Amino acid sequence: MVRFLVLGFLYQTLSSINTQSYRAVRAVLWQSLMLAGIASAVLVSCVSRSASYAIATEQQSTIDETESTTYTPTITKTPAPTPTETAQAPEIDYTAVRPYEVGQIMIMMYHGLVETEADEKSYMRTADNFKNDLQTFYDRGFRLVSMKDWFNNNIDIPAGYTPLILTFDDGMPTTFSLENRDGELRPVKGCMVDILSEFSEKHPDFGNMAMFFISKNPFVGEGTLAERFKYLLDRGYEIGNHTMNHKSMSGMSPDEIQAELGMIDKLIKENAPGYEPYAFCYPYGIHPDESLYKYILNGEWEGGSYQHKIAVSVGQGGPPAAINRVGFDPVNVPRVRASDNEETDMGWMLRQYETKPELRYISDGNPNRIAVPIEYAENVDRDSLNGKELYLY
Repeated sequence: MVRFLVLGFLYQTLSSINTQSYRAVRAVLWQSLMLAGIASAVLVSCVSRSASYAIATEQQSTIDETESTTYTPTITKTPAPTPTETAQAPEIDYTAVRPYEVGQIMIMMYHGLVETEADEKSYMRTADNFKNDLQTFYDRGFRLVSMKDWFNNNIDIPAGYTPLILTFDDGMPTTFSLENRDGELRPVKGCMVDILSEFSEKHPDFGNMAMFFISKNPFVGEGTLAERFKYLLDRGYEIGNHTMNHKSMSGMSPDEIQAELGMIDKLIKENAPGYEPYAFCYPYGIHPDESLYKYILNGEWEGGSYQHKIAVSVGQGGPPAAINRVGFDPVNVPRVRASDNEETDMGWMLRQYETKPELRYISDGNPNRIAVPIEYAENVDRDSLNGKELYLY
């Protein structure tokens, strides 16, 4: 660059002299000046490109450092999940099993046995049809749970299966009664408890439990009332309150309600010391006035008191119940009648599940977790979880 400036100065000086010799010198200087200019331009271009390359190299280095930081395979510490909702790794293939633990749970309603199908109506079954019911439940993936475990949110069945609750009303002898065989009190052959016990022996994974809602003088047969109760309770069955006289509760006063419930509560407690009835069944499915529901759950009679956690209806008044589902009503728990006469009866429900299996409660096999597809998250009553883990997938 300096050389270019010096040559330019000499050329301008000699331009003022117009002799022949000086004109020759000026021509030589002009050629040198042109060559110096070209060299300077090339130099400037190279310097400029070198600077651009240095800047680009620095920028790329910054990008490379950023990418290296982003993709470094280090363990990221995540906040601990809340007690009721988590995204922990599952123990099963949730997309294959599709658990839905606020789905429908059928609470089956039976009464007793009859000889022919013509006599079945809505509440009764022949022995053969009751056996067929059990086989159908088993084959279609239902497994028995107790009403207490269901209400206490303690459903513990294998992944992919649906809980089922059996209830029997009125304490009929065809449901359960005892006879003396070989010096021992045993269920009468062919009663519903006997049929259920035999089926469970053949299929131990099905379970053997049920709730019996009784009125006065239940399970007529041999043995005392205390012996009948003991036989049932010792084998994991449960006993519930169905009022003393099986009267319609429509129009009953608070005193009448408490007397009907209090008498049966006392009868059960006197004949099954230590047992606390917690479930009630409305006679004929007829409720008292809503303002009196509090006397269904708690009441007093002749110095004694009763406490019920749930009350079940006779017919299906809504979707079969899951206690963690939004809208669950403990004083109006629907049941499914063991028949195929009307919509929401057992036959109708089973056909529904064939075409719409997503309606069923499906277990994930973990009793401490409530698993629900994320698209049904709004069906979960989070306030009812009581410390259970909620897993949305």
